Amino acid sequence: MVGDRVEDVAAAPGLLSPERAEALLEALPNGFALLDADWRFTWVNAASARLAGSTREAMVGSVVWDVLPGSRGSAVEGAWRTAMAQQRETVVEVHASVDPPLWLEVRAWPDGDGLATSTTDVTARHLDREAAERSSRRNGLLTRSGAELGGAVGVREASERLAHLVVPALADWCVVSEVEGDDQLLRGAVRTAGWWHRDSRRLPLVARLALETSAVVDQPRASTPDGAQAAAREVFQPLLQGRPVVLTRGAADVMAAAVTDPGARAAIAQLDPSSLVVVPLRGRYGLVGLLSCYTDQGRPAPDAEDVALITDLARRGGLAVESARLRDEQQRLGEALQRSLLTAPPLLPGCEVAVRYVPAAHSAHVGGDWYDAFAQPAGPVLVVGDVVGHDSRAAADMGQVRGILRGLGVADDTPPAELLARVDTAMASLGVETTATAVVARLEREAQHLTTGGAVLRWCSAGHLPPLAVEPGGPARVLPGRSGLLLGMEQLTGGSVRNEHVAELAPGSTVLLCTDGLVERRGTALDAGLEQLRAALEAFRDLPLQQLCDAVVRRLLPAHPEDDVALLAVRLRPA
Repeated sequence: MVGDRVEDVAAAPGLLSPERAEALLEALPNGFALLDADWRFTWVNAASARLAGSTREAMVGSVVWDVLPGSRGSAVEGAWRTAMAQQRETVVEVHASVDPPLWLEVRAWPDGDGLATSTTDVTARHLDREAAERSSRRNGLLTRSGAELGGAVGVREASERLAHLVVPALADWCVVSEVEGDDQLLRGAVRTAGWWHRDSRRLPLVARLALETSAVVDQPRASTPDGAQAAAREVFQPLLQGRPVVLTRGAADVMAAAVTDPGARAAIAQLDPSSLVVVPLRGRYGLVGLLSCYTDQGRPAPDAEDVALITDLARRGGLAVESARLRDEQQRLGEALQRSLLTAPPLLPGCEVAVRYVPAAHSAHVGGDWYDAFAQPAGPVLVVGDVVGHDSRAAADMGQVRGILRGLGVADDTPPAELLARVDTAMASLGVETTATAVVARLEREAQHLTTGGAVLRWCSAGHLPPLAVEPGGPARVLPGRSGLLLGMEQLTGGSVRNEHVAELAPGSTVLLCTDGLVERRGTALDAGLEQLRAALEAFRDLPLQQLCDAVVRRLLPAHPEDDVALLAVRLRPA
């Protein structure tokens, strides 16, 4: 019988008889059991015995911990003891390690001196919840991938962002490799682009593996591979057909056999991955890389849904890497163009010259800023200018304006103001439809300067920043003077008056010319930027000239400058 309490309830007027109550409890799909104060089963239904993997005869009269040894010290025991001690109902959900696995909801409530328990199979509910969580995780990852991968600058950054998306959500660590097409993969020409590990202490091991081996599909360089290497390479053959490779176990052994570098093998042995998923990264125009996702010992291998999500992220990552590669190529072309337009400064008599060019972070590393220096009979000429724009068109226009100014400047001894006026006329005659700012300065040494090493700086500005100068041990100063109209305005104005200014320079003085990208900031007055530059020049005046330029750029420029910067510095050598 169910027990005295069931009999007492059944005896009450209008309630069930004990036999009827027992029959109903027996028919329940969920397990039902009664325990006495000594934790012995006094009654169990068939469902309870089935869920316990036992029989009713073996359970009734036995101590619960003997029948269910796995519950000893578990959340179930804690909940049952709480229900007994506090005389209240408790609920706990547990995972039963059976095949197939079950999730059980166990309820317990006081029953006289003992305890009544109900066990319900909630596997379906748990799987639904797990599916919803996985769907939410998947959607979240895909949403993040769009934002993070789309903003990557360069292949390295795109690869590192992809690695951070995968780890730790889908793997314990991963390596992103760059491949330039299927033919390169076939030849094993693979280079590492990014990696990550959920445990920062193990990142050096991943870096060691990533940098000391080109790829798991690397082809033999000398002798025929042994059996283990041949078998390992056979595992990775699906990559050559554009299909993922999934190893649910034994990943460490396969990887150790696939690589030949001793350092890489040592790293694999210490990392000891259990499973591995390698997915091709494909862009619009072909294969661009590989995404290798590793799972450590103790973590379940990725299932089919995980592999599908990794593949989806790899598809997005491939497009991002391809776009980043195209931007990198554009940047390299831009840098080559810029180098061809910005020649190295010449050796000027009595002077030391240093130049710097810093492209805007958002551009293709090419723009309209330039510097130049050349000699005239009257002395060295220094030029810094800025054509409107930050693209290849601006660079092309800059090349024309710079070429006109340089050609006219070296032809004779034309002083700065007249030289800028001639450039205006030439631009109008040649139909150069652009505008530019520029400052031209000439260092002139008269008889009294030949013995001291000093000089006179004669300069003229066409809408450009004025020069700055600092003497050894003295304060830095922004040289005063009026600025004229921009170059290229003659077609509108019919010509403009160009004013020259002169400043005396002591021996060892440093003169600095720059474009406005060094001092101009959104929301900040230009005068404030010039004052910061003056203070930096004064602070670093005693440094060697090359180091001075580096220090000034570091102090004034943000990590990602919004505008191009050209800088030219000259230091007078003592006589």
